[in-house]
Amino acid sequence: MLWSWVKFWGLLVVFAGLLVLSLVSLNQTDVTCGGETMRAGDTCVSRGVNRGREDQESENNGRNWIGIAIGGLGVLGYAAYGVFELRDRRKAA
Repeated sequence: MLWSWVKFWGLLVVFAGLLVLSLVSLNQTDVTCGGETMRAGDTCVSRGVNRGREDQESENNGRNWIGIAIGGLGVLGYAAYGVFELRDRRKAA
């Protein structure tokens, strides 16, 4: 029982962290490539692909939206699971 609650809260924290991190990253004005801030005219080379600043900004925003979707669904899913689990335990008691 303890292990199931540790897993539940641990994954809930991971999904919430992903959601918050993605939201914060989406609101940044700097465009980064490999942790370095890009300026106009810079090129980002990542996994053999060259991207300009605008393309890299679009790529970063796409990743942030995916993180928001996964984090949000994870938080909602685990919150719903917790509510139903609590309800079932109260019925059993």
